[in-house]
Amino acid sequence: MGVVNLHGPGVLGEYLVKRQLAEWIPDDIRRQLTRHTHTWVQPATDIACLGTTTERISWHGTCRECLCQLTATIETEGAGQNNACIDEVGHHFHSTLSTQAETSNDQQAGFSATCRGRTRCCKCALTASFGLQLPVIEPSMCTALSNARMSMHSHHPTQGTRELFGTVSTLFKLIKNACTGNTKPIRLHSDAPRRLLKFDAACNHILEIMGFELIGEEFHPPEIVRVAGEALDNANPSRDVRLTQVRASLLFRRLESARLELNVWAGQIQRQLPRDERQALFMPTMVEDTLSRTLGTFNYKRAPSGKLTLLMATTGAVNAKHTAAEDAYRALGVLDDVCDALVEWAYTRLTAEDQSDDPVFGSHARSRFDSLVTISAARGSKELGLLVANERERGMVATGAIRSACVALFGQPQSEVDTIDSDTVREVFLARVAETSASKVRMELAEHLAVLADAKQDVALKAYADNVLSSLETSAEIEMGGAEGVAAWKGKVDTWEQLPVGLKNIGNTCYLNSILQCLFSILPIRAAVLSYGDNKTWNEELRLGRNDGGRLLTREEISEALKFVQRLKNLFEALVTQRVEGWAAKRVRTSSGHPLASTTAPLAVAPDRELADMLLLRVGSSTSTTQASSQQQDVDECIAQCVGLLVRALPPPSLMDASDQDSDLSGPGDTWIYKLLSGVLEVATDRVGAESEKTEKPLNEAFLNLNLNIPGEAADINDCIDAFFAPSEISSDKHDPDAMDTDTSQLRADTEAGQMVRRSRLKNAPPVLCMQVQRVQFDMTTMRAFKINSHLRLREQVSLTPYLHFDGAAAAHSRRHELQQRLRTVNEHLKALDVPIQTAAQTDNAQVSVVSALERVQAFMAGIGRWSELDDARSLLADLPQSASFITSSAEHISSQLREMSSTLSQARQQWEDELRSTQSELERIYSHVPQDTTAYTLHAVFIHSGHSPEFGHYWVYVRDYVREKNLVRWLKFNDSQVSVVDSSEIFGDTPKQGEESANPYYLVYVRTSCIDEMADFGV
Repeated sequence: MGVVNLHGPGVLGEYLVKRQLAEWIPDDIRRQLTRHTHTWVQPATDIACLGTTTERISWHGTCRECLCQLTATIETEGAGQNNACIDEVGHHFHSTLSTQAETSNDQQAGFSATCRGRTRCCKCALTASFGLQLPVIEPSMCTALSNARMSMHSHHPTQGTRELFGTVSTLFKLIKNACTGNTKPIRLHSDAPRRLLKFDAACNHILEIMGFELIGEEFHPPEIVRVAGEALDNANPSRDVRLTQVRASLLFRRLESARLELNVWAGQIQRQLPRDERQALFMPTMVEDTLSRTLGTFNYKRAPSGKLTLLMATTGAVNAKHTAAEDAYRALGVLDDVCDALVEWAYTRLTAEDQSDDPVFGSHARSRFDSLVTISAARGSKELGLLVANERERGMVATGAIRSACVALFGQPQSEVDTIDSDTVREVFLARVAETSASKVRMELAEHLAVLADAKQDVALKAYADNVLSSLETSAEIEMGGAEGVAAWKGKVDTWEQLPVGLKNIGNTCYLNSILQCLFSILPIRAAVLSYGDNKTWNEELRLGRNDGGRLLTREEISEALKFVQRLKNLFEALVTQRVEGWAAKRVRTSSGHPLASTTAPLAVAPDRELADMLLLRVGSSTSTTQASSQQQDVDECIAQCVGLLVRALPPPSLMDASDQDSDLSGPGDTWIYKLLSGVLEVATDRVGAESEKTEKPLNEAFLNLNLNIPGEAADINDCIDAFFAPSEISSDKHDPDAMDTDTSQLRADTEAGQMVRRSRLKNAPPVLCMQVQRVQFDMTTMRAFKINSHLRLREQVSLTPYLHFDGAAAAHSRRHELQQRLRTVNEHLKALDVPIQTAAQTDNAQVSVVSALERVQAFMAGIGRWSELDDARSLLADLPQSASFITSSAEHISSQLREMSSTLSQARQQWEDELRSTQSELERIYSHVPQDTTAYTLHAVFIHSGHSPEFGHYWVYVRDYVREKNLVRWLKFNDSQVSVVDSSEIFGDTPKQGEESANPYYLVYVRTSCIDEMADFGV
């Protein structure tokens, strides 16, 4: 079978090595072995097999998974030094790789069953020929021998591995001896061979495949071994000639191939053995990089982070289905760690090479654009986002956008957009617009129309869509409040117009990203972190003297904490720099009239992996920086770890300002961080109900956050705070409830002593007050944790004045509690009126409330009275025992009673609805009344957890953004890379957003209102 001419799409040079060759699996192997990617190795004794000539370079490697052998012959004509492409971007290889093995008698190649391949760079003409030789020892044979050995020691897998290694390593030595001309037969009854080889069916089959012949009680090597022995005899005058004949023999080549395969197989087996049992002879060397260097593909430009943006395995099993991002990289023929410029280069190169009928807007072009959009979204790249915007500007649309447009306009996806008449599209659009008066919905419909116009490449329809969009944008500006309202928003520049920068998710770090964004927005923390390096704020001289957990911190612990501050500073600087650069680029485009001046591609940076590890791998304050606990997945624990690291990085009191040296303490409590974030509760324990009530001396308890429980299905944040400070009973553990205590005197004494009650008050409230909503609870029946998804009504401001005194919560809550009880009663009445009624004869799914049912019956009875007056009805009623007047009067009487009953219920409904509104209004006034003193707090950040289970889900955070110069307030949503402005109703809604019932507040950050200007800011 000849090599097919190369006309396929080109790929980046290294993609040929890491993807195409690594996934080049012959059909025969694919049927025997689980799909995998090749991992190329060379035995330690064969490293010198790489041979170089003037015009040809040869390379070979063996896959340690399937034992296939790959050989490469590279033509150097046209390539630069070290086979590098003459284009600095790198080779662009067009490849053809067959998966059907051909049987060859080519004595020079010496392959018995080989798949052929060929590649050529379209820019420098470097070519390479590949041969993928099927293994002599097929995967099915390896499996049979492995099963045979492991089944002998099913109770001891390691011993079974030793037995398997002994057999394979012995087979290797036998083949190695045979290749050197050793003609000595193997006796079946000899102790060593029998112990190591077992001579069972699996082992004998491998020997027979390699040409050994069983004669009597002995295995004799192939005849070619005797010939090889004679050829290697130095006394043989025709030695060189005979050696050439031996090496050209297919059988001898099979032995050589089997020798390499057995060496690699033995090395793969011994990886499962203890290190002291491994042999250097069977430790192969990874040679994938040597292939890259041989082909000149190794030095391609990688992403600045140097890390993969998507995890794609290069060894082991390959999933049958790739993710959308993986498929996108494959479609463009690049690896997932290439720089953005190479992604753009590959996209442009494939467009130029497209030989289809419509390379600009055809199906191939759309598929490429889909891949570009997917990669751009996965990376959050500004450069790729700009390329996407440029392509979109010239009329290219993604398949997903077309599908969404069809669903929005036609109600369902359309298989062939080109077959839809443009007039039909316009008529459907007008019909949809007529169904709504909301400007936002109309704008979305117009954008969908523009998408379909681009997809159809209809100039007239595109012009129509542009006119509609322009008209709607003008109307939207008017709806915003006239020219003054528009100027108030559009006239503000800098940090108000340019949104903050997002953070990329580097692997289940959505909650970490939320915490980092919140920390950045707290001015004292941001200023201190950015001042790292001044040798004042932080303990950069590693001075000892600070305690943590009652012990002195070591220099190693201080050094690690300083590394955390340094990495946090780098991240904060990146957030500032990216925002400023994004604004500058936008202003330049606007001033130059660039068509992309209005694009809003998200800006995002990736947190440092080591920074993330410091916060995720150790929870809270540990006694040793080297002590790692389990991976944490919670916001409050991550914040505690962050605060602990910041405290450890601070200088001891002797190095701090005099204002901070008011005591000899050197623990966390004396630091500005704890004074900023930590408060103090005063807790008292009383005996209630005793003959003489007693109050023990109150104790002080420091806290980083208040742990709030949700008292009902739907609660207000003030109710949660009330519940936290409400008195609570303390259960006594003196008596075992299951124990039989015959002495009741002590129990009687305890009863007379009264119940222990815990009361608390807020002694010292921090400037930044954190609250954790206790949504995760534990079910003692199922012994599993579960999440409470009850809605929590948040308030923009809360007052802590009632909680400065013991039992202050009860006084503050009394009127609210009364109103809430009334609300529940009224709601129950209204709910009862809307309860659907069912009848025995009801067969359909229609559900009717009691009021609607009465109105329907009343209308029916009134209809009977009118029916009885018809001529046809009179003749019918004349034949009945009851007179027409009796039926009419009965129907009118029933109709009157039903009308009266319906009116009574309607009046009651109206009264209950009025009472509901008035009660809600009074309750709202109580909640909204916040005295503007030092105990007034304004909501600054809301952490949201979306998910029905505490074991998984997604986090994002809302942060309040305030510009004091303009007195403008908005709420920003930080969802990893995406940063957006949201309406305040998304945070302060009375009910959860439809479809997002499991997305609810989990952690809250309030800032003292009197000092909010000094505490919270998103400026640069």
